[in-house]
Amino acid sequence: MAIITISRQFGAGGWLLGERLAKRLGYRYVNEGMIQEVAKKGKISSGRVRVFEKSGTNKLIKFLDRLVSTESVDRFVSERHGHLDEKGYVEIVRGIFEELHEKGNVIIIGRGGQYILKGYSNTHHVLLVADMKSRIRLIMDTHKLTEDKAKAMIKRMEDQRARVLRLFSGHEFHDNPIYYDLVINTTQVGLQKAEELVINLVS
Repeated sequence: MAIITISRQFGAGGWLLGERLAKRLGYRYVNEGMIQEVAKKGKISSGRVRVFEKSGTNKLIKFLDRLVSTESVDRFVSERHGHLDEKGYVEIVRGIFEELHEKGNVIIIGRGGQYILKGYSNTHHVLLVADMKSRIRLIMDTHKLTEDKAKAMIKRMEDQRARVLRLFSGHEFHDNPIYYDLVINTTQVGLQKAEELVINLVS
């Protein structure tokens, strides 16, 4: 019934490692697209969501109904009366993560899992880092971008990551190894060895 949270520098391979681990372990995989239908269920205007997304998140509201019960989502958003602000966002994500923890056997990518589930039983927090050259190359290959556009995308996504994580932590530096059980430099280690390290961590 383990939970694995993966925080990552953008371009360090977090979603790739998450997919590999999910397949290997048979875990459910919750990635960047995790909180979508909350906007619809909460009757929050699309304009309001767009404003909030630009101010602090990437694809803020994407939620997979198969992972958390509809009743739970309805409860989380009804308490906010159809209004999404920073406090409401934190409450919704915290509630979803806590329910995922109860279900167990899940890999969570991003969204402050290392803070929300800090100290929870059978939960392992992993951080992926990589040098900038490797990150740029991965983004260029994955998204078919030029080097300049890949650099700009990394900068934009890292700014968004910092804003989102600040909501859950209240501080600025989120790659401090003290917050994690395992820190992996994917430039040096590679995804295959990273997969083995995480498997050993949870087994």
